[in-house]
Amino acid sequence: MRNLFLSICFLLVVSASAFAQATSGPTAPGAVAVVNAVERSDSATNVCHTHATGVTCTLTAGAAGTSTQSIYITGIDVGNCEGATTVTVANPTYITTTGINGSPQFQVGSGPGTSPGVCSPISNISFTAPLKSATPGTNVTFVMPSFITNQTVSLNVYYRLGY
Repeated sequence: MRNLFLSICFLLVVSASAFAQATSGPTAPGAVAVVNAVERSDSATNVCHTHATGVTCTLTAGAAGTSTQSIYITGIDVGNCEGATTVTVANPTYITTTGINGSPQFQVGSGPGTSPGVCSPISNISFTAPLKSATPGTNVTFVMPSFITNQTVSLNVYYRLGY
């Protein structure tokens, strides 16, 4: 009987301490409540965009003094559009890269070839795990090809920096 009584007392003490956890009080009028941010490790915080012919889209590894950061690419969108008149058929060109292992390239045709003003997506890549730059502290580049007359290619590269 004594053991039963001690067990019940112990449970009461333990359960009371569980309810006595510290809690924050009410927020004063006009004050802003502070919430800790939670960020996924595969989230993009930067984007590089271009739709100009023959230019380079540079993903910068970071400010001076942060040379150990790597670039983590989380997604890439490439679109291909025709202008006011139908584009002339031409050989495919490529968006080339530097700073990524294997130097992947993305093929771009001469346009959808259907009718003026039409766009067609070429690639919409969302990596399951981010694609890490080959060398920490080194920029990654995406070099656009020269477009043919009445063609526009759009590139979006989503990325973040990390160690």
